[in-house]
Amino acid sequence: MDKLRIFKIITLLPLLWAAGSALFDNGHTAHAGYFNDVYNNFQQFSELPDEISELTDRYQNALKDLDRARTDTEIYQKQNADLAEQNRQLTEMVEQLQEAEAARARNSDRLKTIAITAAALLAGYFILTRVLRFGMRRTNRF
Repeated sequence: MDKLRIFKIITLLPLLWAAGSALFDNGHTAHAGYFNDVYNNFQQFSELPDEISELTDRYQNALKDLDRARTDTEIYQKQNADLAEQNRQLTEMVEQLQEAEAARARNSDRLKTIAITAAALLAGYFILTRVLRFGMRRTNRF
């Protein structure tokens, strides 16, 4: 026998066994459910690409959500930095205004002191001239 004939026989034996068992099956033999299991496995295997595409879509959505969250975080950090800078500027402005108010209050107090001193000197001058005149008149009479 040549090798090709042996190969054909070896290949046809399982096919003949499967065909014979299907033809001579009278329904009294127990089935192990092999074909149902194979069918179910093929069905599950054929559904895998859908599940993989669904998982891929979920993954892509999660990546988009993560990018969106990262972008929002960067925006919030920039806004926070801007607000901190504005707060610093406002604090400086408030300090300058407080210093200006204090300087104005000092100038106002100084002007009040100068006005009171000038009024006291003027009053003292008039009182002193009256006292001197009174004293001179008194000394001239005697």
